[in-house]
Amino acid sequence: MRGFLSPCPASQRRGTGSIKIFMEICGRYLHSLPGVDRMYLLPQFGNSPEGSSAMESLNLEELIEGLGCSLLCCRKDRRLSILYASGSFYKTLGFANGEVTALLDGGPAPVLRNSPPVDWERLEEEIAEKGYAKPELRLIKKDGHHIWASYRVRLQKGPGGDEYFCGVVEDITLSRRSRRLRLEQARELEALTANVPCGVLCCRNDEFLTLNFVSEGFCRMTGFGRGEIASQFDDRFIRMVCEKDRGLLLRRAVGRRKQDGAAEITYRIAGKGGSLIWILDKTRLQEDCNGNIWLYSVLMNITEAQKTQEELAVTEERYRMLLEHAADPILDFNLKTGKIYYSPTFTAKFGTGFPQCGNLLEYLEKSSVIYGQDRRLLLDRTLRLLRGKPMEDGEFRFREAGGGYIWCNVHPTAFFDDQGEATRLIVVISNIDRRKRESIALRRQAEHDLLTGLFNRVTATERINRIIAQSGKGERHALFVIDIDNFKKINDRLGHLKGDEMIVETASRIKRLFREKDVVARVGGDEFVVFLRRILSVELAVKKAESIGDAFRASRASGCCGLSGSVGISFYPHDGSSYEELFRKADAAMYAAKNSGKNSFRIYTREIDQITQAGIRNWAEGL
Repeated sequence: MRGFLSPCPASQRRGTGSIKIFMEICGRYLHSLPGVDRMYLLPQFGNSPEGSSAMESLNLEELIEGLGCSLLCCRKDRRLSILYASGSFYKTLGFANGEVTALLDGGPAPVLRNSPPVDWERLEEEIAEKGYAKPELRLIKKDGHHIWASYRVRLQKGPGGDEYFCGVVEDITLSRRSRRLRLEQARELEALTANVPCGVLCCRNDEFLTLNFVSEGFCRMTGFGRGEIASQFDDRFIRMVCEKDRGLLLRRAVGRRKQDGAAEITYRIAGKGGSLIWILDKTRLQEDCNGNIWLYSVLMNITEAQKTQEELAVTEERYRMLLEHAADPILDFNLKTGKIYYSPTFTAKFGTGFPQCGNLLEYLEKSSVIYGQDRRLLLDRTLRLLRGKPMEDGEFRFREAGGGYIWCNVHPTAFFDDQGEATRLIVVISNIDRRKRESIALRRQAEHDLLTGLFNRVTATERINRIIAQSGKGERHALFVIDIDNFKKINDRLGHLKGDEMIVETASRIKRLFREKDVVARVGGDEFVVFLRRILSVELAVKKAESIGDAFRASRASGCCGLSGSVGISFYPHDGSSYEELFRKADAAMYAAKNSGKNSFRIYTREIDQITQAGIRNWAEGL
């Protein structure tokens, strides 16, 4: 891995006073971080005219890069001139090292564009009071997009007495989005509980069921306002419950354990004017981050249902479920008669023409509304549920009436008779397509190289190590390290756009040579890694290496330059038992191929390692 601080041209290596200032500021700051007990500062790297000879630490790169942060040191002038910024700061913004010299008016447009602007004088006051400040900065990248960054900053004095802003920059774009999403969800939840035809309560898990939250729906249900509940019942829900039903409620609700899951309780509460209201309470215990136990309840007014004794128990269960989940499509399977009920929202969402009766398991296995690859998993989960096993919500794809598939959350509830046999299955289906696709896109973006679509270095390392850890006795794998020959010269001659085109085509050709279960990744500018799983012989790996060479020669993107590549191969378990060890040896073999004239492949041997180590010693002795 290259150094964390980018090398500075020799023409810029001047200004020893700035070096000392930066070293003293950053050294003092880094020593204040938890877990950093020593730093070795070497004034041989830098990336700004004044801080051009900064420092390189034996621990700095690993520490800062590992934390996903960057160092930033600015002068207290009008432009917030950059005295020093680590290479990852520029890389995050898409600039070359030293390309931006100030946060404000440091180039074609200011990098820092907060609205309203950051009050730096107020920050100084906060630093004086707390020792540091942590403003959130909106930084504009080179491509015009922006990121949000947290700047944990303090004021440091240089040897000359000048003060500088010095601190650590962390990309918080995703966390801000998550925070905004949580706020939106909280507002939506508040709006939902205010409009659904039921009441929502949050109570302390104590003998009084002390109220912490009361929804508008509960107030409409009972006729009491929040102030009246506080004044007449002292915010104690147990006082609203009919005296004859209090013991039942306390036993079923407060006497339960967290792991018991949700419970349904029927009891009576007081309504305004002296009336009694029959309530179906679906309640669950939940522990917060402070260890407090809360009782969350969804209450429905079932007074009319209680008065209608003629209704069958099954119809009563369906009615309650429909009341609770009226906005979501519902499937009701009568496992005794085979009849299937589709709610109006289901037919509106997924269409009509579905069978009105049939075997549940055959229905799940052959249903055209369920995405083919999801049917088996849904069927297996349903079998577990019908056998009395607990089943969590699942995410599956369903075909809409228009023909397209959407992601849905499936919440099943099974009902059993006195003999423990399943008699009814009610399935509530919620549309989560947008959230699911955003989650998939974010996960793919984090796992893949943006230019080629191949796995990136981090993902490749994790997947290969996981495959190795799960490998059985006698399994053999091969690791290929592939590097384009003379790519820098080709890139300089044809330009970066053409170079990117070559990278993309090379990646595509390499990908087509391997199976879906193999790991193909781009781990550097022109360097690729392939992990070939479960090979039967070395000859298979040799044939693959020859095919890679043919793929380079067949490339059209290189034009008249003649594209070629060098390949190094190592084998699991013969050459190593981890990705890192296999990569090191395959990489040594690749460089041996380059030293042998390029456009070839080499299999790792101990002799290659000895030659590599000798070359390193000769290089070190010549320094």
